Amino acid sequence: MLTIASIQNREHFDRPRADPCAPPQVHSAQWLLHMLTGALDELDYGLLILDAAGHLMQANQMGRQHCTALHGSCRLQGSQLHARTSVDEPVLLRALAQAAAGRRSLLKLGEGPHVETVAVVPLGSPLGDHADGAILLVFGKQQVCEALSVEHFARVHNLTHAEGMVLTALCSGDDPGAIARRFGVAVSTVRTQIASVRQKTQAASIRDLVRQVAMLPPIVSILGHEAAH
Repeated sequence: MLTIASIQNREHFDRPRADPCAPPQVHSAQWLLHMLTGALDELDYGLLILDAAGHLMQANQMGRQHCTALHGSCRLQGSQLHARTSVDEPVLLRALAQAAAGRRSLLKLGEGPHVETVAVVPLGSPLGDHADGAILLVFGKQQVCEALSVEHFARVHNLTHAEGMVLTALCSGDDPGAIARRFGVAVSTVRTQIASVRQKTQAASIRDLVRQVAMLPPIVSILGHEAAH
């Protein structure tokens, strides 16, 4: 016989049970934002998220460093993003306007040795309209191989301290002769160390070795996190 009590009991047993590992719903949005912010801070690329008018909405630690660095290509005045130089300002404004219209662009901003490559990418809005959507700025990497990633790569492949230093120099663009002069050793010693590194990492060439390191996921120093906060 179907009664109210039996229906209530059936609803109790049919009701899906909550996942004990899931974050509390009341904190889920805050928890997700915290996780995403932490993930973005681990990237070796500076990221800025702007509104269509160029006001900063969010930035990772590398993005903030780009805007506060003495020779950075961009700066913040309040929450408004500007180019560091008057020559670059109309270039940046034009790229932001193009992004608001749904077009991507790649910029060269800065002067002399401090030139930076910046990608300007329209993110759109939840309604699918670019005009009131967000804009992502991605700054190019400041170095081919992140120092901490190189250090961990050396540990994983059991490189000696000297081999790790040679690897770091190779990733900085130095040739064996320049490395020998830097460390005050014979070129033959450097070539022997490079051969050992290639054997341990199974790299077919120096170019392949540098490519392996350049493709590593970034490992950001904890000191960088502390400095950003």
